[in-house]
Amino acid sequence: MSTTPALLVAAAGVGFGHAILPDHWVPLAVVGRTRRYPLSRVARLSGLAGVAHVLVSIVLGALIVAIGLQLRSTVEHAQDAIVGSLLIATGVAFCVLELTGHGHGHAHDHDHDHEHTDRSSHSLLSVMVPFGAAASPDLTILPVFLAATTAGAGAAIGSVVVFGTVTIATIVGLTLFAAAGGYQVRGQWLERWGNIITAGVLVAIGLLVLTGVV
Repeated sequence: MSTTPALLVAAAGVGFGHAILPDHWVPLAVVGRTRRYPLSRVARLSGLAGVAHVLVSIVLGALIVAIGLQLRSTVEHAQDAIVGSLLIATGVAFCVLELTGHGHGHAHDHDHDHEHTDRSSHSLLSVMVPFGAAASPDLTILPVFLAATTAGAGAAIGSVVVFGTVTIATIVGLTLFAAAGGYQVRGQWLERWGNIITAGVLVAIGLLVLTGVV
């Protein structure tokens, strides 16, 4: 009996099980809602993050196989530390910017150029860190890939395709669902404290990643 169907189901399960972790979609959804991005832009960002996640996972997995499987645990530990620390640091930075009056561009007119530069940098940072968290690789797929390579080229290619498709669809779907739900929540308090909420989410997710909870 062919093991290919079982391997494809395993690849789909691993892809879905990892993509639903909050660090892959919650920060992007919160940033999209806070900055009032249209859902089309949220879809593009989360789609690109999903594609990057799949590509980095495959490339890093191949490198680990080539170098030695004992490197896997070291890479996973370093990844959690890096991603968690970046999320926490970004959340703290957002909070400081907001509390010091730089989060929403409260500067006077004569400081317009400086304000514009600050807001552009803030906007870029607010997207890149959550995007990087969403794109962080998944090495739990490695055993499935290794098993698939022993089952033949069809199983190997199929497992990669299924893993990639399920992962991207899950990240995009959850991000859009959360962002669209957030758009229904309106109020002056949310507009005023949106960046503080974003900061809190980033710090909370960063702590969960850093401590290995997710």
